[in-house]
Amino acid sequence: MLERSYRDLIPRRGAGALGRWTGAKVLRELREIRVDFARLSDELSNITKFFGDWHLARIYQTVAGRFHLSDWYKSIDEKLKTLDDLYQLLQSNRNNRWMLVLEVTIVLLFIADVLIILRQGHM
Repeated sequence: MLERSYRDLIPRRGAGALGRWTGAKVLRELREIRVDFARLSDELSNITKFFGDWHLARIYQTVAGRFHLSDWYKSIDEKLKTLDDLYQLLQSNRNNRWMLVLEVTIVLLFIADVLIILRQGHM
């Protein structure tokens, strides 16, 4: 999953100054993956609620030790953190692109306003 996300971040050739990066699709997919990982982690950590008596709790502890569930928890938490960092990076990149577009638009409008004023003054 992460390899595909990194591959999707590479700008396309001939994309121009601002690029033709389809960040919305990547951000949406990352949000879905984050939710899936969070749900899986929550389900794994809440499975102990189903074991009401002491004997079943002991069986769960044995199974958890045998299948290294604590390592799974750590792995899922690390992947969630990595995905969250990647999501924040993409969101920041997207916001920076919008700010650049807005700043260029403001400068062009200012220049157009000055040209209109100068043109009216010479007539």
